Amino acid sequence: MGNDGGSIPTRRELVKEAARNPTHSQIRDTQAQTRQYRWSTCQLSKRPLATPVVSDSLGRLYNKDAIIEWLLRGTEAYGDGEEVLQGRVKSLKDVVEVKFEVLREEGKDAESGREERWVCPVSRKELGQGVKAVYIVPCGHVLAESAVKEVGSTENGCLVCTKPYDEIDVIPINPEEQKDIERLQERIKTHAANSLTHALKKLAEKKSKKRKNGATEGDEGSTKAKKPKESGIRNAAAAVLTAKVLQDQEIKNQQRKSGMSDSVKSLFTKQGDEKLEGRNTDFMSRGYTLPDAQK
Repeated sequence: MGNDGGSIPTRRELVKEAARNPTHSQIRDTQAQTRQYRWSTCQLSKRPLATPVVSDSLGRLYNKDAIIEWLLRGTEAYGDGEEVLQGRVKSLKDVVEVKFEVLREEGKDAESGREERWVCPVSRKELGQGVKAVYIVPCGHVLAESAVKEVGSTENGCLVCTKPYDEIDVIPINPEEQKDIERLQERIKTHAANSLTHALKKLAEKKSKKRKNGATEGDEGSTKAKKPKESGIRNAAAAVLTAKVLQDQEIKNQQRKSGMSDSVKSLFTKQGDEKLEGRNTDFMSRGYTLPDAQK
């Protein structure tokens, strides 16, 4: 505990400055960085946002291919997926594809660094961390919040496609105010009570496996015809993204296998290999000669 001279330092000598609360400027800088991150980066894959983009029930933005990969592989694809999503996304019905109007100009967004620049189709304001934006469920069109309040109405429908909507289905993007977050959480509870998902689609009902009274297995087998198994993905764009994710995974598996050394490959037996004379081909039995009667 002492130094070379045998003295013991006191706390006053070791602690030069006391801990201080962050200043207002430091808090503002941190909040600005958080807003910029949420508007520019997929929180699940940590990659830049690019069309197609989807949003969950709390207004968070994700790349659609990242959501599909999470639904297919889970924590194997993204280890912090459960912490990020917090159980809000269990199927594609729990997200809505948001439709941004892309500004037809070359160059990245100066604020967020995205490859695309998004604007409001009504006010022509550039959407980002400095502008409050909302999207309509179920159509998914993104507008500036000021345009919806001043011009839009639930009676006339969406300002882009005129599709009718309810006031509760106007979702703020990346909300920060506590009242907006509480309103979205209340919306989740309301739709769950009505068996509706975030995209206003019906929840899948669990089919009962109980047999009817008096029915036998033979009767059921004769009355019920076997139907071919259909794919659960009916959306063409989602099917293409799913096929791409599976293809990438297959390529990774092939590269991993091709990178094995000969010593590692020798641990595994291959079908069609001829049995070596005088010993078993199993790795655990190598070096042990089996009697002729047991071969």
